[in-house]
Amino acid sequence: MPSPVHLNLIVYNEASRALAGPGWGVLDNLANPRPDWYEYAPIRRVLQEEALDEAAFYGFFSPKFSAKTGLSPEDVRAFVHRHEATADVMVFSPQPDMGAFFLNVFEQGEAFDAGLIAATEALLAHAGRPVALRTLVMDARQIVFSNYFVARPAFWREWLALNEVLWAVCEGLDPAAPAGLREALTAPTTYRTGEVAAQRKVFVMERLASLLLATQPRFRGVAHNPFGFGWSMSRFRQHPTEAYISDALKRAWREQPWPQYLQAYVTVRERFQKGELPAG
Repeated sequence: MPSPVHLNLIVYNEASRALAGPGWGVLDNLANPRPDWYEYAPIRRVLQEEALDEAAFYGFFSPKFSAKTGLSPEDVRAFVHRHEATADVMVFSPQPDMGAFFLNVFEQGEAFDAGLIAATEALLAHAGRPVALRTLVMDARQIVFSNYFVARPAFWREWLALNEVLWAVCEGLDPAAPAGLREALTAPTTYRTGEVAAQRKVFVMERLASLLLATQPRFRGVAHNPFGFGWSMSRFRQHPTEAYISDALKRAWREQPWPQYLQAYVTVRERFQKGELPAG
């Protein structure tokens, strides 16, 4: 019998409520008491306050999910049921060029917010989970943007536990936090909602699911083909073939870490960065 799949659209206003058609559950965040935490605050509330079915899968999505991926809740459920026997986490990440052309999601974040890697490494060291983020390899199976994933409760608990370290530091609730870490994690970024700049903590939070998938093999992940989803609006989208090759080389290295795979990946990326590849 297929596992239950609970898909929740986070509703911020009446316009986003209108997007929650048949097949969607509604995660009411109309009051939005902590807009500075974006999706984390309402997801956190559910994970801390509600009992989850251990046999079920859960997903919590922003109202833009279907626009970015082209997927309906029925499409997501069908994918989950197709892979539930062999996976604990299903990934539905758009912007595949942003995933392919960077070694991992932290390197990608650093390109748009210098200092993100150092702040995240300091957080992970403080949490007792040090990771060298500049050398961590991720392919599409581990790359999660915007919290677009569905998982069993065990993964959600691990995700919450790591993010609660982030929460405690940023909220000033952790007296043992290293000096300057709170300031580094709450630094404003160039991403804005209206007149308010999003803090770095939001983009660290959104990348921790990827970290778990890349470093904890007990969690089995599978990705929906991301290349049919929305691509970024950057120049990266002009090189789809190289994006396919880049992700395939990273996937090959994670399966069999022969150095030639990463050497080839670096060659493709350097040609791209130097502008030697024609658009198309």
